[in-house]
Parts: sequence; C-alpha cells; structure tokens
Amino acid sequence: MLRLDIHSPSRYVTELYQKRPLWGVDSTMAGYPYLRKAHCMFGWDWGPVLPDLGIWRDVTIRGCVGGRIRDVYYTQRHQQGAVTLTCQAHIDAWAEGCDAVCTVTAPDGRTFTAPIQAGKAIIQIDTPQLWWVRNLGDQPLYRCRVELRQNGKTVDHHERRIGLRTLTISQAEDEWGKEFCFINNGVKVFAMGANYIPEDQLLPRCTNARTRRLLEDCKAANYNFIRVWGGGVYPGTDFYDWCDENGFIVWQDFMFACSAYLLTPAFEATVRQEIIDNVIRLRNHPSLGLWCGNNEIESAWEGWGLPEDPQAKADYLALFEGIIPDLLSQYDPDTFYWPSSPSSGGGIRDTSSNQAGDMHYWAVWHNFKPIEAFRQYYYRFCSEYGFESLPNVKTIRAFAEEKDLDLCSNVMEAHQKCTQGNEKVMFYLAQMVNYPYDFERLIYCSQLVQADCIRSNVEHMRRARGRCMGSAYWQVNDSNPVISWSSIDYFGRWKGLHYAARRFYAPLLLSCDDTDPLRPVLHVTNDTPTAQDVKIVCRLRDHRATILREWRIDARSAALSSQPCLALDVEQQISTAREKRTRYLEYALLQGGTAVSAGTTLFVRPKAFEFLPVRIDAEMTESDDAFSLTLRADGFAKSVCLSLRAVDCVFSDNWFDLHGDQKVTVYTKKEGPLAAWSADTFREQLEIKHY
Repeated sequence: MLRLDIHSPSRYVTELYQKRPLWGVDSTMAGYPYLRKAHCMFGWDWGPVLPDLGIWRDVTIRGCVGGRIRDVYYTQRHQQGAVTLTCQAHIDAWAEGCDAVCTVTAPDGRTFTAPIQAGKAIIQIDTPQLWWVRNLGDQPLYRCRVELRQNGKTVDHHERRIGLRTLTISQAEDEWGKEFCFINNGVKVFAMGANYIPEDQLLPRCTNARTRRLLEDCKAANYNFIRVWGGGVYPGTDFYDWCDENGFIVWQDFMFACSAYLLTPAFEATVRQEIIDNVIRLRNHPSLGLWCGNNEIESAWEGWGLPEDPQAKADYLALFEGIIPDLLSQYDPDTFYWPSSPSSGGGIRDTSSNQAGDMHYWAVWHNFKPIEAFRQYYYRFCSEYGFESLPNVKTIRAFAEEKDLDLCSNVMEAHQKCTQGNEKVMFYLAQMVNYPYDFERLIYCSQLVQADCIRSNVEHMRRARGRCMGSAYWQVNDSNPVISWSSIDYFGRWKGLHYAARRFYAPLLLSCDDTDPLRPVLHVTNDTPTAQDVKIVCRLRDHRATILREWRIDARSAALSSQPCLALDVEQQISTAREKRTRYLEYALLQGGTAVSAGTTLFVRPKAFEFLPVRIDAEMTESDDAFSLTLRADGFAKSVCLSLRAVDCVFSDNWFDLHGDQKVTVYTKKEGPLAAWSADTFREQLEIKHY
C-alpha cells in the first residue's frame, strides 16, 4: 500500500516564515523558499498566487523479479571519425544466473552490442552519424537498450535515444574578455530563442500535446535554443524528446529563483535527492547543453540590496558552488555547469559583466531606459531581456467584459502583475506611437512597440556575432491570460513579437545599423554552415513609397559570420527635419530572386513619421489545403497585421511592411475550424490593421 499525506503549502510556508523570515520576491507569498515547490505558484510578476497541492504526475509501484536496472548513463568520446560509447549501468541483481547486455541501434539500422561487466559496457561506433544543433545539420538518434537477463530471460530493460555529439560551453579568452558560447561538434553556435515558464499556473492542465504545440511554434520562429527558467518546474520527458528530435539546445536551470534558502539538514536532503533524480532523468538527452544553478540569486546577493543574512548568503555559496557541482561531478560530469544566471563565473562578483558569462539586461523596461539603450552594450550572451505587451483581444475577452476594456480598469489591472507595469506600457507607447484612443488599437500598438524593441536588440546582437553568442528574450509563453513579456499568449495566440522573431532569428539575416542615422550600414549575418551568395537591394523611399534612390550589390556571406556589406550615405537626401519625417529605407536580401530577409528603417520614431492614408487591397485565392492572400498598398503601410475575427490562425507571414510597388503573398492552412470555411467566409472574417 502507498500512503500519501498532503498538507497545506500555504500554512507550512507561513508558519516557517513567521519563525525565521527568508527573502523572496515581493510579488509572492512570504515564506515560499522553505518549500520545494514551483516558486511561481506562490505568485510572480506574470502569475497569480495559486499554491495548489496534490499529485500532478504519474505515480507507479514496480515489482521486480531477479533484479532491476536502476539507471543508465551514456558517455562518449569522439576522435578520428569514431565514437567510443560507454554505457554505465547501475543494476541490482539478487538472483543467480543474471547477466546484462547493451545494444545500440543506429539510425541506418546497424547494431552494436557489448556485454555489461562490472556495470560497464564499451562500444566502438565507426562512421558515426552526428547530432547537430538546428540549421547546422541533422539530428539522427541512436536507440540504446540495456537488458537484464536471468538464465536467458529478460527480467528488466532500459531504453533511451541518444545523439552522438559534443555540446558544451566555450569560455576561451578573446579580445573582449572571455566568450560564453555553445560549441557543438567543434562549431560555435549563436543560440537564438527565449525563456520558457510553466504553461499553466495549474500544472495538471499542462499536457504533452500543448507542450509540443508550443515548441513547434518556437521552431516556426527559427529558434535553435530554449532556456527552462528556474522558478517553475522541470518539464516532462516529452519536452526534451522533442528538443532532441528538432535540434534545440536546452539551457536547464535547477528550480531555484530570486530567493534565499537555509540549508537545514532536512532541506539539504530533499534538494540533494531532487538534483540527483532530475540529473539522472535528463542527462542522456543530446539537447541538454547546460545545467544552471539558479535564476538571478547571485546577482541579487551582489546588487539588489537584500536584507543582511550572513547564514543564507553562506548557504547560497555552499549549495550552488559546492553541493550541486559536486553532485554533477558524480552523476553528469560531461555537461557544463554554470552557477547562476546571470553570472561571470560565481563568487558573487561582477554578475553583470559584459566581458564574460551571461547577462540579464532589464534597464530597458524596468528602469525606463529608452529602447536605444539596448545597443549601448555588447553582451557575451544575453539570457534575459524583455518588453511587455497586451495579449490578443480574444484572450482578453476570455476574462473581461466590454465595460472592462480599459487598461486602468480593475479587471485589466488584476491581469497586470508587474509593478508599475501599465505605467511602463504607456511610458514606452508615448515615446514610440501616437496615442491609441481605441482599446484594440492599444493592443495593436503595444505589440508593435514590443516587437520593434526586441527586434532592435536581437539584430544588434547578431551583428556582433563572435562577441555576442546568444539571445534568449523573456519570455516565449504565459501561464495564465495576462499582460506580459510573452511572444505567445496563454491560449497559444502569436503576438507581433513572435512573427518578428521568425524574421530576426532567420539563419540568414539582413539588418541595418543606424547608429549614425545618415550613414547607415547594412549587415549580413549568416548562421548556416556554408557560405551564401546573396544580392542586397536597398531603396530610399518617401512616405508615398516612391523610390528616390536605389542601391544593388552582390555579396558572398561567409559561413557562421556577420559582416557589414553596404555602407550608405543619405545626408544629401535627409538634410531637413521634414525629410526625416517623410523618408525611410527599405531593404531586402535576395537569393534566387526571392527575398529571404527584409526590413524597414525610419529616420524618426513612428509617432513622428508623416504617414499618409493608405488603401490595402487583398486578393484571395483558395486551394485544397490553404487560403492565400496577396496584399498590395497604394503607399507605405507599416506593420500590417492580419487576423480573423472569429477564430485563430497562424499566417505564413504577418506584421510586415507594404510598399507601393510591391506585393506580399501569405497563406494560412485549412485546419481546425478553417477546414469548413468557404472563401467568402474567410474574406468576411479578415481584419487588416496597420500603422
């Protein structure tokens, strides 16, 4: 019989906090660091206070005859075109006649077999098929099976898929300090992705199907990387299986965030077992690129003004710079460990360095710095930065009535968990766009500013490829319907930012460095493993979209590089204040006559640009599996947003710019409710917004 006694988490943490306070973030229930439970259940700056209780994952009781396989660890050594695979199996065998064997099946069907002796089998794999990070190669997976047999009969087995690869962090010294860069099979990778939080505030509502849909949306936006944030939970195995299959690097935080802890004997014992259990569960996944001790606790001890607590500070160092790395040296010595995020290497010093380690940059947003402040810094790896926007109006209508559709209403403020969040939304809107008097226009403008803000920072980082080698914006998803930094809202609806990510994370990127606005420079960033022949077309246009000047050049972009390709001088054409308000640059990167990357740069912020009234025509065609739209404008239309009133869909492109002599064709699949729609219904339901 299995008996479980479940007690109130709220009462437990409250009682302990009253006896001995421990620091935690303001938006949470006091005392939550005492309990090994998802911190964000107790509230966060994007989530409500809902500390639920109960069992939310499967519990099983296994019976074994003759023996059992406790766990298996695969390590690999690569040399001279071959891989030596070591299988370390922890086996309990209590009956006579037991033996064990490891069989590895390659993607091409070849098999390799070796007996397990003294808990170990060594297998030599010639001409291995290597596992690569997305866009650098394929993701072949080898199936590894350990069988425990008694007198020839299998009594237990353990099966996993692994990838043959090397994946770690390089901290080589360079001219800017020390790099912080994932390196896969000897190739340095620019990591492109976002931070992942629990998909629901009530964990039993998280499902494998929902997780896979979210990850597919990340793939559609050209991610190759995702960070599992330390204030939530360790995702289920299906999450990592998907990342293995699709070439994502996983940055895995241990579940500690923004808190102080006391290493009492009982707390330390449960933490040790938590680390051991999860390391054993996840260590064989080829997507696992890094273990990280915690989120923002080292930087909090250094610079957040925490209450004096020498014991908790000493316990911090003992846990994250002693206990956890010691456990990893026993259970997963081959995976890189990083003590905290952000950090320059530990010791509670220089946690916000631009010379080493990773950085969280929040002066834009939390400190009201202008958007351009992003580009004053050259991070080595920016693992958090973000900007809020409102979710889709359909999402808002799920919790708000018509009378509540006001940013300052009680209902809307209840769905804004960030301190001064709505004030910050309006502060940045006032800088960037004209005041949106209509509520749906407010939603649109907030998403426009969010997308443009993050785009500006990502393009800056990708232009600095080699110096900066990673971008993870905060955050990809929500745990509840809320105003937040996400690019996909709680119901899976893409914001403008997610469509922008599809462009700014594209393997081949054309971007404009307008630090000197009258002498902008177009850069090509190539994150593919081969050189690319491209054509750059750039046009100076007026606000009617009339072409005033054009530049065309052919270029060859080296593999895994970023380089300036076209320096412009528009001082003669932009010599007055009005010309700044009525002219802009439009540019595209072409391969085989097709634009693979494109952008627009204004010489002023959108609110100061003299946009003219514009008409957009949409010609629709229908095929067996999709509705297609070809859009044309009779002038310049910025950030054209397509949506359907009644249902949700993802368009092949969205939030794009239209120029008078150009057309854009997009499509959406006939799936879900759209499968039953006619062309007339689609046309009637279509909404087009633009700035």
